[in-house]
Amino acid sequence: MRGADLINLLLPDEILDEVLRRVGGAKRDLDSCALVCRRWHRLERATRRSAKLAASGARADEVLRLVAERFPALVDVSVDERLTIGAAGAGAGPSSSASRSRRPTYGISLSGRRRRMSRTSNFSVHMSPFPLDQPADNETERTCLTDVGLTNLARGCKNLERLSLVWCSAISSTGLLRIAENCKNLSSLDLQACYIGDPGLMAIGEGCKLLSYLNLRFVEGTTDEGLIGLIKSCGQSLVSLGVATCAWMTDASLHAVGLHCPNLENLSLESDHIKNEGVISVAKGCRLLKTLKLQCIGAGDEALEAIGLFCSFLESMSLNNFERFTDRSLSSIAKGCKHLTDLILNDCHLLTDRSLEFVARSCKKLARLKINGCQNMETAALEHIGRWCPGLLELSLIYCPRIRDSAFLEVGRGCSLLRSLYLVDCSRISDDALCYIAQGCKNLTELSIRRGYEVILKIRTDILQN
Repeated sequence: MRGADLINLLLPDEILDEVLRRVGGAKRDLDSCALVCRRWHRLERATRRSAKLAASGARADEVLRLVAERFPALVDVSVDERLTIGAAGAGAGPSSSASRSRRPTYGISLSGRRRRMSRTSNFSVHMSPFPLDQPADNETERTCLTDVGLTNLARGCKNLERLSLVWCSAISSTGLLRIAENCKNLSSLDLQACYIGDPGLMAIGEGCKLLSYLNLRFVEGTTDEGLIGLIKSCGQSLVSLGVATCAWMTDASLHAVGLHCPNLENLSLESDHIKNEGVISVAKGCRLLKTLKLQCIGAGDEALEAIGLFCSFLESMSLNNFERFTDRSLSSIAKGCKHLTDLILNDCHLLTDRSLEFVARSCKKLARLKINGCQNMETAALEHIGRWCPGLLELSLIYCPRIRDSAFLEVGRGCSLLRSLYLVDCSRISDDALCYIAQGCKNLTELSIRRGYEVILKIRTDILQN
């Protein structure tokens, strides 16, 4: 019967709640559901699972309190002080005409500055409106999220599983203590450019025993003691650990990782203070490693030899700015890590063609290879890949001035599955190289050439048609 609300009459809250859960995480779709009627709006609030918020502005703490009150089912929250309202809502497509009009509009503002936003913009959380066109009491005043707001979030969203805090400079150990006390299901914590002390990290370890993902980047205020305390408490559950540009980190933290994190699968380290001993401890204790990213200028051959000896499950490796390891290191990786599929070598100046020969002959599953700034690698290095790695899917060569066209003859012959080829600053590569690729790599879908001064692209029509 036209006009009859059969859905609301026949479906109980439990069934409608399940329908809303199955809509998925697309914010635009959830907003559309919330606009159907008051009942749907109420139920959608109760089931909203994720939110992405800006963190700067005089109302930051208050808005986080409102978010926690109105969306108690949140399990994934990202707070980024760098974001504006427009950036947080990016991805919704063209703005509606309402957002461009001069009349007052409504939405969430975490900034003390004057802003507009339409009801339909793709901001991560939909809340009851308040006017944004009215200027703040002090438009020059700029504050940011503090421990008060984080405490409100912790107390209102106790089922929180994933939390990301980016550039939240006013957050301290007090805020993390509240998270640890209230959010026992927390499994993922991402801290970037936050000033967090040792007590905060140690509290997370003691209170969040399910923590499996931890990322620390530009985190100040803590020391090895804080990370070691966290690892001792919840290291058994930790699967992924990233520490980058944290001046306080030394080998002591890595010794703790090796002792207490036997289930670690993903490790990313960027530090000027890590030596061989720390990496060796990780290799001996974390034998299930699958992904490893290292930028440790203090480590050398001994560290990577230990990785090759103990981490036989390694699938992806990225080595960046290593100035002290040689072909001996990559030879050990090749012998011990037969499952390697992804290899990235950035500015490893002492590596030669022998390194890639070891990898090519031993790691037959290699699918993605990136070589950037390894100036001692010549044509023979790539020829080995073409001969021994038939499953190669992606190849990226950046500033490889010694590689010549003949290398691509082998790649074209042996790597018929190649889909992506990136060439940047490869000064000795010409049209002939591309002809070899076009003739042999019929599955190529992406080709990018930058600053290839010998490439004129006068390729025969019949080759292009292939």
